[in-house]
Amino acid sequence: MPIRGDVNLSATVAQVMVQQLISWGIKHVFGVVGDSTFYFLDALARQSAIKFYAVRHEETAALMASAYAKLTGEMAVCTGTSGPGLVHLLNGLADAQKDGVPLLAITGQVARQDVGTHQKQYLDQQSLVHSLVSYTCLLSDPQATVKVLNQAYKKAITQRMPAHISVPMDVFQLPCEEQIRQPEPYLFTRMISDHHTLKGVLPWLERAERPVILAGVGARGAGQQVRALAEKWGAGVIHTLGGIGVIPGTHPLALGGLGHAGSWAAAEILQQADLCLRIGVNWWPEKYISKHIQVIEIDAQAANIGAGSNVAYGLVGDAAQLLPELTNLLSKKERRPWQETLAKAHRDWHNQVAQEAAQSGGFVPPARIVQVMSQLLHAEAVVCLDTGDHTIWFGRNFIPQNQRVLLSGKWRTMGFALPAALAAKLARPARQVVALVGDGGMGMLLADFTTAVKYDLPVVILVVNNGGLIEEKNRMLTGNLIPAGVSLHNPNFAAFAQACGGAGFWVNDASQLEDTLTRALQCNKPAIVDIISDGTTIPGTTIQA
Repeated sequence: MPIRGDVNLSATVAQVMVQQLISWGIKHVFGVVGDSTFYFLDALARQSAIKFYAVRHEETAALMASAYAKLTGEMAVCTGTSGPGLVHLLNGLADAQKDGVPLLAITGQVARQDVGTHQKQYLDQQSLVHSLVSYTCLLSDPQATVKVLNQAYKKAITQRMPAHISVPMDVFQLPCEEQIRQPEPYLFTRMISDHHTLKGVLPWLERAERPVILAGVGARGAGQQVRALAEKWGAGVIHTLGGIGVIPGTHPLALGGLGHAGSWAAAEILQQADLCLRIGVNWWPEKYISKHIQVIEIDAQAANIGAGSNVAYGLVGDAAQLLPELTNLLSKKERRPWQETLAKAHRDWHNQVAQEAAQSGGFVPPARIVQVMSQLLHAEAVVCLDTGDHTIWFGRNFIPQNQRVLLSGKWRTMGFALPAALAAKLARPARQVVALVGDGGMGMLLADFTTAVKYDLPVVILVVNNGGLIEEKNRMLTGNLIPAGVSLHNPNFAAFAQACGGAGFWVNDASQLEDTLTRALQCNKPAIVDIISDGTTIPGTTIQA
């Protein structure tokens, strides 16, 4: 493609789009081939800065993009053809929207002359995706290519949401003379509360006699700062699922997780605390928290302050920047009775984990699976969680070091973990990547294990194989309902992995688990560990979500 400066001579729309993506630093595009995107895929194939990863289902592509953006904080890109291709992308777009990450979906569309007709695979894409994206546009003129792309980019970056562009199949091949635009630095400017505003929170913190910190996904990257504040302030630290690993679970102020997927100790502390400092938290289950507690909130996005509940005071900015100044300003105060309460809560959490992991069962108790993960995973591992019963056991029983957890936080879609693991290995190839998946979630996008094999991505997938949708089953039984539709007919997942060219491991006895998982983690191949588990009911299970 001839290029003079930033002006593309005789370049097509597809080629200009690819050059614009390169200027943003995009390195991967995830998707499925379709006839309306042939020219776009051809343009990707004719350069080396961006690699196209062909997956087996567009839902995988969009969930990979969402997970990639969650892990890196950067824009991710997925693509699909018109009609069914876009519809299959929707679940991943919803996941990205709910968890607030930037993503761009580029989809093909029927030719311009067929827009608005009964042509096969035509639908009004903009109306379909409107509620899920910050921006959507049909690119109808070649000379608007860069303008439309940059509008989508700005919206996605500044609003932390997906954006979408559809391109008629005949437009991709038309000449485009627009200049590539480099990302404007102001897009990455972040708000931060000034010193005066920061000092205003001190009276609240100084008055607290029973303080607690709730660390969410927004506290990631500020682990040392959270720890320093907690130690000086004498506050217990509780995490959400996304905040697992903000401080090590062995730290004496660490109390485990929040809510049903958390520790009894954390629930008891939240009932006793008089002040909670929420850091980067987007979830606040009121039934676990005293109605009389005062809340201070720190979040990078001003719009998030007070979104979960009323707050007494809010600070806007990156926690890693705000917390050191806050810690320096804060006076150290002895709160001996509270420190004794926190120490007991820390012991109680670890006792809970040990007791639940030691439970006997017909096969491998789910708490035992999580305990072995705590023991064997690297401190810097990326753990990808699916949605289901196993997710709750992980939240209750995993003792973190500095692992990064990826999950479908607010959308809570099944099928997330396998695509997330693929994306995590591409984003962080040197790190150990493990997915914990229920047999229900694994069955949804099972075919894309072949994608791991195809691209030699040595991820390890732990399948909790209990023969059913156990979270739904147990809740229905608790509510005296007939658990219809919860049983599953599963393949031998280990044999499936081997048939795909990966490694397969099978465990049906708790005594085999540690050795088997060790071998899987060391095999350096895409691997599935098929763990025959049981349907142990999680304590406190109710019919409510």
